[in-house]
Amino acid sequence: MSYSLVEKKIFQFTVDGILDCVKAAFKQLDDNINTVYLVGGFGGCKFVRRKIEEAIGEYHGALYDNTVCPQQSDLAVVHGAVMWRKDPSIIQSRAADAAYGIGTGPVFNSLVHDEHYKFVDEDGIQRCNNVFEVFVLKGEVVKDEEYKTTIIPSHQRSTREYISIYSTTDDGVQYVRDKEGKLTVRKIGELVIDVPNPENKPRRERKVDIFMDFSGTEIRARAQYRITGQEVKTVCDFLSNQD
Repeated sequence: MSYSLVEKKIFQFTVDGILDCVKAAFKQLDDNINTVYLVGGFGGCKFVRRKIEEAIGEYHGALYDNTVCPQQSDLAVVHGAVMWRKDPSIIQSRAADAAYGIGTGPVFNSLVHDEHYKFVDEDGIQRCNNVFEVFVLKGEVVKDEEYKTTIIPSHQRSTREYISIYSTTDDGVQYVRDKEGKLTVRKIGELVIDVPNPENKPRRERKVDIFMDFSGTEIRARAQYRITGQEVKTVCDFLSNQD
């Protein structure tokens, strides 16, 4: 079997997928890239390395030869995970791979919001539905702290709130649903919290604080009802492929 046939029939499909990811990443980065590290099972494959160098070279006008491959590239990711577990401080910063947030209904602002999403709540206040309130933007350097926002129950009669957590790799998403009611983002988690109101307090006094923590290897979210102090937590499904 000829080399060209082996390349085309066995490796081409997989390599094309890798190159698509590499090209997509370079489109989002600036020109200040010093080194490309090849890790994982394919990291030590000379054929893959050559193809990646050629693909990156398209952005430099010449073959990109500043690539580094560890001696045990297939174990590099595992080694990194073990090193982080032993000493989390070795990771100095992280960049968000997508925008993360929740859907909210803030007071309507004609300068910002689309009339299509305007509605009047039970207190007679004009609000905007399905607004994507972002905790972190795609590409933003994540701080080693919890991100917080506050909401109130959807209705005065509500005794339980379902808080969906969304992500998207698209830029500039303002609403979690389009005008046909279809999701424009991907649901990655949900917080379900009881919000009892035996004293019939107004909604504005029944605040629920929502926190998201991006500092670890998992994205953690929690919600706390101020009146009772009840708290619920979840771990978001950020490992799945983004839509």
